[in-house]
Amino acid sequence: MSQINVPIQLPDNFADQVAAVVIQQIEKRLDFLLKTTELGPYPNKTEIKKVLGIGDEKLSGWIANGLKIQPWSEKDIRVERGELQRFLKENFEI
Repeated sequence: MSQINVPIQLPDNFADQVAAVVIQQIEKRLDFLLKTTELGPYPNKTEIKKVLGIGDEKLSGWIANGLKIQPWSEKDIRVERGELQRFLKENFEI
């Protein structure tokens, strides 16, 4: 088995750049969690998207990834606020 060594030069401020990106992502995820407190106990999809500032694609992705929904009628799908908070904590490690 052969081994290839490739020298990599990182900028002096590489660690600071990575830390800034990580902090930004953590703040974004914490913001999601904090904003959920503005929602009622059983918000519908429109309310969730408005309060969290997300689109239909993101919310649909969360549902596909395990966010539990509660159909109240054929057109009215809701999510329990506690379930949304649980999902965000578990999936985004908030």
